[in-house]
Amino acid sequence: MNISKILDIATMVVVLWFFIGIISFEYKVIGLAEPLINLPKEWKLFFDILIWPLIVLLVSDLVIKYRKVNDPKKFVKKYWIDIVMLALIPIFSAFKFLKVAVSLVKKLKVLKMGTKAAHKTKKSLKK
Repeated sequence: MNISKILDIATMVVVLWFFIGIISFEYKVIGLAEPLINLPKEWKLFFDILIWPLIVLLVSDLVIKYRKVNDPKKFVKKYWIDIVMLALIPIFSAFKFLKVAVSLVKKLKVLKMGTKAAHKTKKSLKK
């Protein structure tokens, strides 16, 4: 078995684990009411860090495959699925960041409304 096949298998295993983490801990972001798989909360850090080995595996695999083909057009035509997978991983991981960002925006809106209310109250008391 050559290195490219080993990297493909390792990548698929890590991708499987990555999606298990998404459906276990980020289930609300993908529209689920409850997790499909209940894992202990202690495992969340493992799944948060898992994206980095996945990206390293995907990039390594693509570099090896490109060196074999050594033609950009043939490379894209033959390995477009691998390229798409590498592009989609940051998108799926962005769900986590979007969840945090939405929470932050909501808190900022509440703070803004509270500040406006306090300012108007202060203004009306001075009159």
